[in-house]
Amino acid sequence: MVFICVTCPCIKKYLPLLSSIIFFIILFYTNAVVTTIADRIAPYYQPALPDIGHKILPYWSYYQINNYLIIIGYVFVFIRFLPQSDIRITVFRRWFFVQGLMFGMRSVSIFVTSLTVPQPGCVTNITELATPAVEAFYVIFALRSTCGDVLFSGHTVAFTICALCWTTYARGEEYRPFVFIYRKCGCTREFHFPEWLIRPKLDAVGDPMTLYLTTYIVWSYSVAGYLIIIATRFHYTVDVFLGCLLTVLTWYTYHSYVKRLLEKRRFLIARIFVWFEGLEGDASTSISLLNGPVPNQPTELPPVAVVSAGDARF
Repeated sequence: MVFICVTCPCIKKYLPLLSSIIFFIILFYTNAVVTTIADRIAPYYQPALPDIGHKILPYWSYYQINNYLIIIGYVFVFIRFLPQSDIRITVFRRWFFVQGLMFGMRSVSIFVTSLTVPQPGCVTNITELATPAVEAFYVIFALRSTCGDVLFSGHTVAFTICALCWTTYARGEEYRPFVFIYRKCGCTREFHFPEWLIRPKLDAVGDPMTLYLTTYIVWSYSVAGYLIIIATRFHYTVDVFLGCLLTVLTWYTYHSYVKRLLEKRRFLIARIFVWFEGLEGDASTSISLLNGPVPNQPTELPPVAVVSAGDARF
């Protein structure tokens, strides 16, 4: 009985994260199923569509580089946020949730419209021997490759979410290990960098508002990834454009919604997300994306003396 009482708070703490991961897995699998369906009906017999990005960027046949670049992006996000115990649950809970939403949108997009295959010589190895529900597992574990699931780019979504994680949640803490090592080595020389270079400006509740050196680097990496996706003819330019645009809009729409959740908690869907985000407070409570509820400090106004009824002017 004591064991149950001790472990219940831990389970309650991680339950929203677990639900987010389950949500992600369901829609990830759904996307894989729809990918196999879209690949079977893709018009392989038709030539690639005219594309400005394909005309400007030289063709690079090593398309596998896209997967490696995404893995590198994921690794750096995990290295950056996993050790930060105060926000890591929040970061990964929202990351899995938004990534799942994007997989859901992409499942609809690639199913309703089939574009011609942009990559020269791309031949699918999806077969008719198994149902899409079974072939999806082969796609997930990279045992099957597809060519016809182009609109919009899932690789672009991955690049963009990684960059948005840094933009929304990083406040320059990633420099602390380097400062610690520098001082442990006995170095005493102080370096003075411009404030905007090493940390972002914060809003009233402590959330980042601007970019700084690290986020500029991260976004440069993402843009380079976009260009490589186009150069390898992995996707059309419009696939990359829409993938980036939809991800940014979805990300900031959800985070804006989180900041106003307590105002809308009379609605059932809002109460679900209040639980999902672990929020407490009333409608007047400000919400920080990093720190959660921030109680508003009452502002004391100077007393106004009214000598007679004629002194109160409206």
